[in-house]
Amino acid sequence: MEKKTNFEVVILSQEEDKINTLKNLLSNFYLINISKVCRNEAEAIEYLNNHKISLFFLDIELSHILLDIQKPPFIVGLCNKEYVKKVKKYMKMGFFEFFYAPYNERELNSIMGKVMNIYGSYNKIDRQLAQRVEEENSKYNAEDPSQKSVFIQGTRNEESIRIYFDKVLYLKKIGNQVCVSFKEGYRKYFHSNLKMFHAKFPKTKFKKINRSVVVNMDYVTTIIKNRILIADNSSFEITRSFKKAFKESLSM
Repeated sequence: MEKKTNFEVVILSQEEDKINTLKNLLSNFYLINISKVCRNEAEAIEYLNNHKISLFFLDIELSHILLDIQKPPFIVGLCNKEYVKKVKKYMKMGFFEFFYAPYNERELNSIMGKVMNIYGSYNKIDRQLAQRVEEENSKYNAEDPSQKSVFIQGTRNEESIRIYFDKVLYLKKIGNQVCVSFKEGYRKYFHSNLKMFHAKFPKTKFKKINRSVVVNMDYVTTIIKNRILIADNSSFEITRSFKKAFKESLSM
């Protein structure tokens, strides 16, 4: 029997093509239920004020209805890139994220990864789905050379942060946390295992040199026998099991 979830989604747009595209993309998420597609404001206001939903995809040109509804936990704006400069304004209105046209699977995976990570930490939904979405998002980061950053969703006690790859010197496992060292001289700590965290970063640039350390090859300054020196003068050992793959990456 197919597993059900209470993760209910509502869409509001007056553009049929936009609705159909979004419905098609959301169909890839097997635990998502599109409970209502609204094509006018009155219909959306009535439904949202009488039903409990988790995620609301809202055409940003109709954002004024937020004054008249019981806001759901997550509101994603459907809009064009021209709205980028107004993001702060819309965030204050209650928007969580923005899905920009042309709407594609990669960007939706990224948005749903953020939503599921937060939702899953407060609600006992299927964690496998959240992990699957996150892994899919990580795969795009690793394969797409144009990807310059990754959004790391914090837990209840951690802030969420966008990490730019060219700012990171190395990743290091410390207990049940991953330490991210930045070239500006500061560090951030995240509750995660190194394998999953490393998966968010492009493999062509970030290389694992031992069980606890991943280095950004752009900041490797010196290699002496089995030790590697990073731009901030940090020194790490290249262990035997990772030595061959590391040497091969130097010749690429």
